[in-house]
Amino acid sequence: MKKTIGLTFTLLLTIAFALTQTSLAQEEMKKKADKPAKAAAAPKAPKTDADVQKCIADKFAASKTITGGAAAVANGEATLTGEAKNGGAKSGAARTAKACGAKTVVNNLTTPTPAPAAAKTGEKKKAEPAKKLQP
Repeated sequence: MKKTIGLTFTLLLTIAFALTQTSLAQEEMKKKADKPAKAAAAPKAPKTDADVQKCIADKFAASKTITGGAAAVANGEATLTGEAKNGGAKSGAARTAKACGAKTVVNNLTTPTPAPAAAKTGEKKKAEPAKKLQP
């Protein structure tokens, strides 16, 4: 009798565990299946040139590294003008234009010329002879 009760209890526990694992696996598969379906269900409409131009202008207006920045967009090609603080800001502006929907970018942003280095005197310091240590 004890043996039968023990076997029945073990069997019930095994079935309960298997059902739990199966339902968890089904929920996980359902979550994974829903994600791609949502992404595929909403394709983005192509942006108009005016939308792209407005997006770039808004980004330039908020930027601290682009001054006088403007963009002209025609047939998906954005032409950028203005002044960038440095080369990194200039390339970042091109990436911004692409992110806004421009197919190609003509980057006419300028960067300030670096200040000339201090003039060298032409004379190098003469190295002093090494002092010998007295033992």
